[in-house]
Amino acid sequence: MTESKTPLAQNNMDVPSAKVSSDKSSAKQPAATTAKTPHSSSSKSVNKLSKLAMFSLLVAIAAPTGHYFWQEKQSQNLLSKINTDNNNRLDTFQQQTEKQLVQQQQIIEKQLQGLATKIATDSQTRIIALEAVVAKLEQNIKQQQPSDWLIHEAEYLLRVAARAVWLEQDTRAALGLLKDADARLAQLNDPTFLPVREVIHQDIKSLSLLPTLDTDEVVLTLMAMNKAVENLPLAMDNLDKKNMDTADIDLSDDINDWQTNLAKTWQKFLDDFIRVRARSGTIEPLISPKQQAQLKQNLTLKIQLALWAASQHKGDVYIKSINDIEQWINDFFDVQDLNNQHVLLSLTELKVKKVDFAYPNDLNALSALRSIISKKQTLPLTESINDKKAVIEVLPNSEQVQPVKAQIEKVNQREVKL
Repeated sequence: MTESKTPLAQNNMDVPSAKVSSDKSSAKQPAATTAKTPHSSSSKSVNKLSKLAMFSLLVAIAAPTGHYFWQEKQSQNLLSKINTDNNNRLDTFQQQTEKQLVQQQQIIEKQLQGLATKIATDSQTRIIALEAVVAKLEQNIKQQQPSDWLIHEAEYLLRVAARAVWLEQDTRAALGLLKDADARLAQLNDPTFLPVREVIHQDIKSLSLLPTLDTDEVVLTLMAMNKAVENLPLAMDNLDKKNMDTADIDLSDDINDWQTNLAKTWQKFLDDFIRVRARSGTIEPLISPKQQAQLKQNLTLKIQLALWAASQHKGDVYIKSINDIEQWINDFFDVQDLNNQHVLLSLTELKVKKVDFAYPNDLNALSALRSIISKKQTLPLTESINDKKAVIEVLPNSEQVQPVKAQIEKVNQREVKL
């Protein structure tokens, strides 16, 4: 195998050498020709190069331009295809949405029609029931006796009597009001109210046994005493009248008594300048004018405190104030004076006056009469209340209307988006 390959290699080596020799010979010939025509060969080579350059330039320009236009065409085709697909899908979706909207609107309309029909039917039923109730009430009003106002007047009198006992603590006024209420019920001549009249008489007896407050009399007495404080004489005002020598200094008309008359005149003259009094017993210090004014002011304040306690029904404060006033008058005022004695006598009477008592805050007759009135009005009131509840039930429930409203809002939102 090595032997067969060697001649081939030699043959291949001979071929280039032959080409080289031929090239050399040919090169020699153009060289000769070139030498003969140098200008013509150079011009031909320049033309070839320029043509080659122009061709390559045209190829360089035409290739990107063609590629660009080809890409633009492809992109336009793709965009047109995408737009076509989107339009088809949008049309399909719009048709489906419109179809669903139409179906939902039909369902909602059916629901609303059914609900409106139900409400109209129920309302008509309730209206008929209410008309029947109104007719019953009108019939009851027509059947009422003209003397019913006496029942309400008796109830008003009992209510005022209860307030008079509880708030004003005036048993006298309450007794008069109870008797008036009993007279109103007696005019009815109805045996239904006999138990009420019996209870009224029981209240009258119980109130007549209660003590009567003397508040008005106590207040008037204390007010008069308060004004008389300034004129009450103190104990010191009469000190000069105690243990005094009451000598007779009157002059006689007899001439023979001139010595006696002269001595009396001289004694009277001396008494106008110098006065000496003898006094026995315990001597207490005199009260100064300032202390006198303060004492009377304190006495006035104590009387006003007693007035307040009597008007507010404070029995303990009232008794203590009366005792303090009595003690001050005995200690600092002249008990021999008639005015002071009258004040002390009034204070003794005020001590036994009643200014407070725990009165009841209600009357049994009022509760009994109200129970009878309520029994008479129970039937029509119950029927009217039941009819009002029925009317309220006719109104559409929010739980029924809410789903329909939600569906309508969804449909409106979808229409706005489209």
